[in-house]
Amino acid sequence: MVRDILVDVSFEERRAAILENDEPVEIFIETAGRIKLIGNIYRGVIDKVLPGMQAAFVDIGTGKNAFLYAGDVIPLDCSGETVKSHERQVKIQDSVKPGQVITVQVIKEPIDTKGARVTRNIALPGRNLVLTPYDTGIGVSKKISDAGERERLKNLAVQFCPDRMGLIVRTVAEGIEACEMEYDIRYLLDLWRSILEKERRGSVPGCLYQEPELVQKLARDYLNQDIRRFILNDRMEFDKLMEFLDAVSPVMKTKVEFFSEDYGLFAFYNVESAIHRALSRKVWLKCGGYVVFDKTEALTVIDVNTGKFTGRDSQEDTILKTNLEAAYLIARQIRLRDISGIILIDFIDMKASSHKNQVLAALSEAVKYDRTKVFVLGMTSLGLVEMTRKKVNNPLRQVLSIACRRGTGGVPAILCRKGYENHIRCTAAFQFVRNRGGRTS
Repeated sequence: MVRDILVDVSFEERRAAILENDEPVEIFIETAGRIKLIGNIYRGVIDKVLPGMQAAFVDIGTGKNAFLYAGDVIPLDCSGETVKSHERQVKIQDSVKPGQVITVQVIKEPIDTKGARVTRNIALPGRNLVLTPYDTGIGVSKKISDAGERERLKNLAVQFCPDRMGLIVRTVAEGIEACEMEYDIRYLLDLWRSILEKERRGSVPGCLYQEPELVQKLARDYLNQDIRRFILNDRMEFDKLMEFLDAVSPVMKTKVEFFSEDYGLFAFYNVESAIHRALSRKVWLKCGGYVVFDKTEALTVIDVNTGKFTGRDSQEDTILKTNLEAAYLIARQIRLRDISGIILIDFIDMKASSHKNQVLAALSEAVKYDRTKVFVLGMTSLGLVEMTRKKVNNPLRQVLSIACRRGTGGVPAILCRKGYENHIRCTAAFQFVRNRGGRTS
């Protein structure tokens, strides 16, 4: 599979897209008005403890209290040692008290009216490794399939793992040498020491560590041997990325390209049209069928229809072909739209068990490429496919929506035709000036 990363910079907004075989599958948007919290580490204060929910509210200084579940509390014994994982089944009221100052990390963005979800099990990601200061043990990414390479990386991690800490070897680490792993560990340990220093001296509540900006984060988490190109349309961001790669992975610099054309990067690679489809309720299949996406408070419902497709052979073959094409499209759209939680798919009714199994297998195979955890649970007696996707970020529609002035909903900005066309023109004009080193104001 051919994979590319595109980064479009304009005014105070950065947009990025992951392409697989030239088809957009993930969109990332970073604006000055919407700060990402996930991955950040805060020194917070316990505001309330809720024994009935086995959770606590934590004031981390972001305006909305974060949510800490009992299972995400790392209790310490009297000597300060981390309690072993099998001993962590404790009550929230025995672990934290109102007014207590604790250090937490955001693991889920605020969604709708809910605050961010946090944990005390800190994880510091580097280029090749993740350092877990409060949790011992060695792990290797499941996406590294070669058994010999997994064993080699695990042995290296055991060799360099700091005392009373843990390490997780990331997918990008496949094939690295011992010196690269050692460098990564030193960097992460220095970072952890700086966090501990801020913890002792900083204000409460306050931020101890903030995840890097979008471009560097994409390079850290995605840029590996599987990526064909990393394309940016902004000279300043291009230069900053090259400096970053000089320090962490010089060999990857050959994959970075500067897009110097005067027209939009996303328009050129058909990402704008893909975003438009991702904000539409109905998406057409190439065969002539279509898929409908409906969001409710509790779950997302997806309906598959034959539409204009009548087929050439039997009805069962027509239905099977439509369902198979829909399975792959649904997997891509779920990633692109960043749909999470409970998902129900109403495929077109199939009589043959073998056809049902084919469609389930196709869907299960398609969601394997999703970095967010997805579980295909099977088909109910009513013929509905049940699946879940872990909630991490807000869905694309919410990120790109403008709040409704008269109600509680929102209008996708991209669907406001005049505003969208003005946005494209302004973006192109801004990029034309900036790429030539001129001033924008």
